[in-house]
Amino acid sequence: MEHQDRQRTHQVYRNVRTNQTTALTPANGMPSPWLIGALAACYLFLLAALLWWPGATFLDRLRWLDSGICAQLPTHSLYPGGERLPLCSRNTGIYLGFIVTLIIIYARGRGKARALPAKALMLTLAGGIILLAIDGSNSFLVDLGLPHLYQPHNLLRLATGLLTGFAMGVFVLPVINEMLWQHSNEQRSLPSWKALIWFLPALLLCFMAAASQNQLVLYPLAILSSLGLLSAVGSVNLIFMVLLRHRDQSFTRYVELLPLCGFALLAASGELLVLAQFKVLLFQTLSIHL
Repeated sequence: MEHQDRQRTHQVYRNVRTNQTTALTPANGMPSPWLIGALAACYLFLLAALLWWPGATFLDRLRWLDSGICAQLPTHSLYPGGERLPLCSRNTGIYLGFIVTLIIIYARGRGKARALPAKALMLTLAGGIILLAIDGSNSFLVDLGLPHLYQPHNLLRLATGLLTGFAMGVFVLPVINEMLWQHSNEQRSLPSWKALIWFLPALLLCFMAAASQNQLVLYPLAILSSLGLLSAVGSVNLIFMVLLRHRDQSFTRYVELLPLCGFALLAASGELLVLAQFKVLLFQTLSIHL
């Protein structure tokens, strides 16, 4: 009797999840074309506004979008071609490293990897995060005029940020995949030490491009780092949306994720804009000059 009750409970749970799935997708698992079309139109409108709305420049709008997350201190920023990047050196490194790492993982066919790296690799990646914490603490002490270990430098901020962004991508993707996908996938996001050959040259290229402060890298760095920030915030939104809709471990194809990912990124844009406005109001209240 107890076994039959348990089976009925599982069946009810599956039915509920199926009903929730069909709210956004037809019976074949494909998202509604109308929903995809509406999301695409919304994104095209936002992109057009970002590029051509009268007033501020494209870079100014990216700076505004990112300002709720980043302090954007002029002395902590890089200036390719004489233009300040939307994010400070450390955050440029973090979110540039994050998005580049995700791109490489997906390009290598490990986009559904659900296993973390081996323990030795995890400790090494954690070391990069610790370096950022040490450098950030030292920089904070300098800003406060307190005793510190060494004089901060924007290139050091950039380097520790890139290492942290790399670690974020390697650690976060398996956690999200474990929550999303129905079928087991034992692939590791970073399978071995040898696999570093795919990531380290790309991260070094990012570092050299930003360090050169050449005008040619201004827009690629600004766009990629801002996309990295949107992806990081959108990933958190996606986790909450999946949990709230009880859709964990129910997806089998990327196309099924389109509606949730679309809403997660839209929400991320709205959240960043709200944070930016809140920062302005807070600074005005405290009489702090932006």
